[in-house]
Amino acid sequence: MSDSDELINGYSEKYDTFSEGVETGGLRNTAQIKTLICYIINKVNSPVTREKIGEIFQIHGLANYFAVSEALENLISSGKIRCDSDGVLSLTPESLTALFELEKEIPKSVREKAIGDAVMLETMERRMAETKIETEYLEKGANITFTLMNGEEILMKLTVYAADENQVDSIKNNYLKDPAGLYAGIVSKLFV
Repeated sequence: MSDSDELINGYSEKYDTFSEGVETGGLRNTAQIKTLICYIINKVNSPVTREKIGEIFQIHGLANYFAVSEALENLISSGKIRCDSDGVLSLTPESLTALFELEKEIPKSVREKAIGDAVMLETMERRMAETKIETEYLEKGANITFTLMNGEEILMKLTVYAADENQVDSIKNNYLKDPAGLYAGIVSKLFV
């Protein structure tokens, strides 16, 4: 049996997983899901955990959540992927060899989305570390205060009102997409 057969455990059916939550163009084959998991671990430059794998697959509906969880656990239990004491995943030399044979079987658009989403999650985590977000719930709505930091120095403190929980989540997510851009826009308007 080749390394690639070992990595995918012989799955050959075209569609063999649940399709709930899978967007058009997403993966519905266990072998492809396993290959994409390995691809992500190999290509992302920051630590990848079980949780991060789950998030990456769900952002654009690349595969069913349960199918991803099952494929990942199978890769770990079969020794194709290692999980250290901090929960960080890494490839074994055998799975890395098999990955080079198989990665082209995953559509390029899916590979690009997965890596793009991984980078976006990493960026959001870094921005969360640079930004303090406090939510003060009021009788009606909430005030969200963002404090943009540069080390120990406060660059900006901004409070925004949100009418409901959906707006709270939306405002937080939109802020975290580009806090530096928002800061630059506000500063340029104030100083021009």
